[in-house]
Amino acid sequence: MNPLPLFSGLILMLCFGINVALAQPQELLHKADSLAKALQYEEANATLSAFTKAYPQRKYDLGEAYFKMAGNHFHLGQLESARQCNQQSADLRMAIAPDALGLNEQLSACIHLAEGQYDTALEHLDKARLYPFFDDPLIPAEIALLESEIQEQRQQYDLALKAARSAAEIVEIVESEEAPLLADIYLQQAHLLAIKQDWAAAAQACQASLKIGESPEAHLLLGQTLLAIGQPSEEAKAALTKAQEQGTTAVQIEAGLALAQWELKNEKPYGVLAQIDRVSPLINPQQVSRGQDTGIHKPGQKQDYLIAKMESLRAQAYLMEASPDSYVQALDAAYTGLEAWQRSAKEDTLPEDQLLEAGLKALSHREIEVNEFNTQFLMLYHRGAQIFFADRQEKAAHIFFLETRSAIFGKYGDADTAFIKQLDYKAIQQIRSKLDTEAPDALDYNAFQQIFGPFEALLANKKALTLGLPKTWPAQKILELPTAPEPDGGIWPFRRQPKPLRERFRINDTPDQTFNQSRKSSER
Repeated sequence: MNPLPLFSGLILMLCFGINVALAQPQELLHKADSLAKALQYEEANATLSAFTKAYPQRKYDLGEAYFKMAGNHFHLGQLESARQCNQQSADLRMAIAPDALGLNEQLSACIHLAEGQYDTALEHLDKARLYPFFDDPLIPAEIALLESEIQEQRQQYDLALKAARSAAEIVEIVESEEAPLLADIYLQQAHLLAIKQDWAAAAQACQASLKIGESPEAHLLLGQTLLAIGQPSEEAKAALTKAQEQGTTAVQIEAGLALAQWELKNEKPYGVLAQIDRVSPLINPQQVSRGQDTGIHKPGQKQDYLIAKMESLRAQAYLMEASPDSYVQALDAAYTGLEAWQRSAKEDTLPEDQLLEAGLKALSHREIEVNEFNTQFLMLYHRGAQIFFADRQEKAAHIFFLETRSAIFGKYGDADTAFIKQLDYKAIQQIRSKLDTEAPDALDYNAFQQIFGPFEALLANKKALTLGLPKTWPAQKILELPTAPEPDGGIWPFRRQPKPLRERFRINDTPDQTFNQSRKSSER
């Protein structure tokens, strides 16, 4: 009997058994990777947890498994679990594979970034840079890109842009100028350039990103930047439409609002309202996109800010329709938007100014009852308006001037009438410019007429006036403006000189402080 066949069979059985034993744990790890790529993070972690229980002796693979679990927890927003798993992985790797600890430091930086601990995140990135990353030479580029995101949150935009450009240089050296990772890096550069309002460069960076790989986020930002440049072109519309069709809900919202803005700039009010009808049901407090707007940390505030932007566009569209009903609808939209903007606690005042302007334009039409003038539209005065009361307040008329970024309004009121009127923005700005460089007595009656002309007939028989002026206006010089033409004839110095505004209407030349203080206390 020849023992060789038996011996050979035994060897085959042993080898086959070893291969099976080796294949099973690797299959679990591969399955977890596949689930994570499919965004099934909870299922992936269940598979990894089964691996850690079944193979506690495989220390190297356990380090990998816990690291993968940490990443999945991070994507699920479970930061404390991510931290714990990442530490378990680091503890195992310290003894077996210390060169891999750079990945743990990188993930720690991500966790601290998500928690808003930016300086600590940078410290972990500095530690991550000390490791060689032989297995993946692109990791340094990922670290640079992560640094860019951290510096962005620290509002250090120049440093963020420098880090993003460094990431691009690494990828171009290690791989090529068409490497897939460059699409994300160029998009980050575009995002930062948009924050810095370098719109042309931001558009070029978006186009560079899209040349490498399509992404709804890049299409969104490209459309937004083209609109910001002042190009409501078909290229902008096409980019935004792709973002709306292909993007997540958050991207669809931002794209829809941008498309509504495109329709507005092309004077298509019905197109604006159609986009708003599409966006309105999508707004959800949990959605955050990577378009021009960086978002804020409190989800409810993010939602309110989106509502404010949406209602601003709605109000402007209704104003374009120019009918009695549409003015009422514009005013309602302005009120709704202002309430949302106040809740958002957003520092960006552009939506507020747009909403105030839209509401004031609606109120300036006589179809609107002036008693609808809500104190909400006096919010401009909350930012330090100058209020000058008359000596005889009980009989005084009042004029409040309200200025937005592109319009000036005057609200007149007395015992018998009240109305709001949009004024000649360019003419008033010219008078203000002259007052900045010239003394009031160097200006004639025309200066008074340019500012107060729409109310002059009503003021003819008034002896007292309460005056409200925006904080940037040269109030003391305005109070000295002559209120009537120079008299003809007579012998100087006996001819009667026109009285200045302050004297003619008995206006105190000291602004009242209690007005703003009472409103500030009511806000609190």
